[in-house]
Amino acid sequence: MRWVKKEEVEKQLGEILQLMEQIEAKMDDVIDHVVKETCAEQQAHIQKVEKQLDAVEQKMDEKETKQFVPSKLHFV
Repeated sequence: MRWVKKEEVEKQLGEILQLMEQIEAKMDDVIDHVVKETCAEQQAHIQKVEKQLDAVEQKMDEKETKQFVPSKLHFV
């Protein structure tokens, strides 16, 4: 069994802690990037769907104005 000095163990633990902090910071950056990218993609998709909806509404409005709907007033 190998005996190690307390200072050496503390030094290694300190290095491990620093590495863990670096990993945590990098993971935070990655998560932040993924969230921003996903939000941008979803926003683009929402805009595309809104344009499609506007086009459908416009076509419906055009058809509605072209259609003659008889009413009781025409029969008087």
